[in-house]
Amino acid sequence: MKIFLLIFTLFFTLNAADSINDTQLKEMIGRMLIVGFDGTKVTQNSQIIKDIKRYKLGGVILFDINYHDRSRQKNITSPKQLKELTTALQNFSHSPLFIAIDQEGGKVARLKPKYGFTKIPSAFKVAQLPLTKAKSIYQTQSQMLHKNGINMNFAPVVDLGINPKNRVIVGLERSFGKDPLKVSRYAKVLIDTQTDNNIISVLKHFPGHGSSLGDSHKGFVDITETWSKKELEPYKILIKADKADAIMTAHVFNRHLDAAYPATLSYKINTQLLRNKLGFRGVIISDDMQMKAISAHYSLKEATTLAINAGVDMLLFGNQLAHNSTQEIVQTIFEQVKAGKVSRQKIINANKKIAVLHTKNSIIQKPIIFKKERKEMTKAYIKKHYALEVKDIHIRPKIIVLHWTAVMDFNDSFKRLYPQKLLTDRKDIAAASQLNVSAHFLVERDGTIYQLMPDNFMARHVIGLNYSAIGVENVGGEANKKEDLTPAQVTANIRLVEYLKEKYPDIEYLIGHYEYKQMQKNPLWLEKDASYRTTKADPGAKFMQAVREGVEELQLKGADE
Repeated sequence: MKIFLLIFTLFFTLNAADSINDTQLKEMIGRMLIVGFDGTKVTQNSQIIKDIKRYKLGGVILFDINYHDRSRQKNITSPKQLKELTTALQNFSHSPLFIAIDQEGGKVARLKPKYGFTKIPSAFKVAQLPLTKAKSIYQTQSQMLHKNGINMNFAPVVDLGINPKNRVIVGLERSFGKDPLKVSRYAKVLIDTQTDNNIISVLKHFPGHGSSLGDSHKGFVDITETWSKKELEPYKILIKADKADAIMTAHVFNRHLDAAYPATLSYKINTQLLRNKLGFRGVIISDDMQMKAISAHYSLKEATTLAINAGVDMLLFGNQLAHNSTQEIVQTIFEQVKAGKVSRQKIINANKKIAVLHTKNSIIQKPIIFKKERKEMTKAYIKKHYALEVKDIHIRPKIIVLHWTAVMDFNDSFKRLYPQKLLTDRKDIAAASQLNVSAHFLVERDGTIYQLMPDNFMARHVIGLNYSAIGVENVGGEANKKEDLTPAQVTANIRLVEYLKEKYPDIEYLIGHYEYKQMQKNPLWLEKDASYRTTKADPGAKFMQAVREGVEELQLKGADE
């Protein structure tokens, strides 16, 4: 529940932008930072903990060894030590915290067998295996990350391995291959296993590093003559498939894309190409801002200003290649905002995207049965009630419908949604179909959100509107009458609506189940059976009012609009 209350507070601050004071502004800048630190354990007196508390840092990044002295351990020595470290970091943080790592497998693996972790093959080697074997390997890795408190992985690499002389990607076997379709398939396997284990995947390195000849860790890298548009294909495929929540920029220069700046600092590449042309709506994260490709050519002030104005949402300072204090970074950006060199709106927009990503990261996957039988029954329901012949059950969400379960226990609520066929006590709607009622999300009374099925599959949860509606069930509603949903559920629903609207910009409506009949004249209403109606009270007028007030800035329509 803590995470939702904290994000709710953050959104309240963002929605009152004119009243943001200097302390709040510095905290919002802090949310945009992922920083590295020295030490295998932390206390309340550790500098990183002081920074986390003072600036509400967005995240930290962990390394196993010190870059300049490879005989020294930096953050990781064993599974027991790592779990204690990540637990302490989260406990000391009063805000949601990304704990990030580079765990690709092969030579780029911070969790090594010599420390007691499972050995994971390189991307190149995994791509020689069947997808089922790749899934097993990445499931093992994702479970290992989750078990040890990691919730963000700077992987998969979706660079195409098209230049055999490339040392930093091809030479280290970090690419799945040179074929965009193959790279996308194997990347998707890694992303899906990480999603199942509540780990944010960060695709890298945009717009492509696999054709380069140089290493951006060491200096300027020009890919103008080697890069091709083909390198954008994995991003296009994964963005279209809704598999890209975060993307890392590359510190590479391509005069055909931007004649002035490398990708990390380029508005043309991050905003015009990645956001506007490719349609990416997630979080853009910089590669390490201390790499020589950036630090040798730009001051801290220049680099951070250009990156934020280019559209980068989170800045990575690994404090491996060089060292910048969090205070120095925050103060530098703060002064640029106050001077009008970085717009306050850029800071606000980045914080919103980061908050949405934290919401996604907090959603627990708890799938109901959705096998062939349920899919076929769903197609039959669509044909019978909407007179549509469909090849699949995908929907284009336009509406979010909030419900209550009328069952006070979470497990009992889940059990009712789990089977493929309607339960025998639902005689009131049995004649319409034997397809069981379901929902895309189920919210526990403490505010925990569970995802039960893909949010772009059709669920049976609201008469007439299922083909365009995402359903959110809330545990509660005693006797199907009592308005007893909790404040934590209000906050969780606000965050979920924010997340879904960011994910599906075409969503126009937010309604309570009790309001659904008011939409019978709306073009989205498809029900052909004029006698098929039920009277609903969920999730209660007070609950709907509270949620609507929390998402007022989204300007979602009500049922009668």
